[in-house]
Amino acid sequence: MATCVPISELKDSAAFAEKVARAGEPVIVTKNGYEKFVVIDADLFREYRRETPEEHLERLLQEADRDIRAGRVSDMREGLSEIRAKYGL
Repeated sequence: MATCVPISELKDSAAFAEKVARAGEPVIVTKNGYEKFVVIDADLFREYRRETPEEHLERLLQEADRDIRAGRVSDMREGLSEIRAKYGL
């Protein structure tokens, strides 16, 4: 699951930088509940730049497989119902 933080967390830049470094994945910055931009650690950025599209897809599939094996899954219908309820859709 992606790490999302409100833009107000950027006020403490040292703590935000530490959060980005620890995340190990892109950090989505939101403003008023909407995605504004994404921040990634420099090492992760270099790793992404070296990957071919095929390698990237393989990495994502491996991550998904690990999540499934660890039980980090949710029912799609329940998730969609929660999103619809939250945003009045």
